[in-house]
Amino acid sequence: MLQYYGQFDPPVDKVIHERYFKNKYNGVSIECGAFDGLTECCSIFFEKNYNWKTINIEPLNIAFTKLLINRPLSVNLNIALSNNNNDKLFINYKHPTLGYYWGNGSLSHTIEHTNSLKEMCGNNNYSTQVVKCETYKSIIERLNITQLDLFILDVEGHELDVIDGMVNCDVLPDLFIIEHGHRNPEVFVEKLKCLNESYKLDYISFVNSFFVKENLK
Repeated sequence: MLQYYGQFDPPVDKVIHERYFKNKYNGVSIECGAFDGLTECCSIFFEKNYNWKTINIEPLNIAFTKLLINRPLSVNLNIALSNNNNDKLFINYKHPTLGYYWGNGSLSHTIEHTNSLKEMCGNNNYSTQVVKCETYKSIIERLNITQLDLFILDVEGHELDVIDGMVNCDVLPDLFIIEHGHRNPEVFVEKLKCLNESYKLDYISFVNSFFVKENLK
C-alpha cells in the first residue's frame, strides 16, 4: 500500500498523485516550506515511488538540519524564496507545546496571522533569524531546471512576494499549489496573471489552491 505524508484527509500528496500525476515517473518538483522533509511534506511521496528529482526549500535552521537527514537524495536549500536575493529577517513564534519546531515562521506574516500567533504564543514570544533569500527565477536558472512539474508554495503569508520573483521566468510549473490559508484564493487568481503562463484555479482542498497551466487542461 502506498504511504502518503501530506497534511489533511485526504492528504495533499494523495490528491496531487491521484488527480494530476497518477503514473508520472521522473518528474521534477520544488517544495517551498518543506520543513524537515518528512512531516506533512508532499514531494517525498514522488521521490520514493516515482523517482522524481525533488528540490526542497526551508529557511528555518532547526528544521533544515533534519531535512538534510530525512531527504539525502534531494536538493535541499537553506534559503527563503522572495522577490529579490537580499537577506531578510525570518520570524518564528514559540508554540506553547512545540516550541520553535513548527511550521508557522515567515518573512512576512499577514496581520491576521500575526494577531493569532500573538494570541496563541504571547506578544513577544518569538525568535528571529536572518536568512538568505533568492527568487524563484534565480533558482531555476542556477539549478538549470528546464521543466518543472510541481511547485508547492507554503510560506505563511509571503506568497505574493515569491510570485513577484517568478516574473519573466520562462520555466514555470505545470501544477502550482499555493497555501491560501491567510488569503482568499481569488487573490492568487489575479496575482498569477503577472506570469508568462496563464493559470486556471482547478481545485481547492482545505487551505490549498491547485492551479494548472491553461494549455494543459
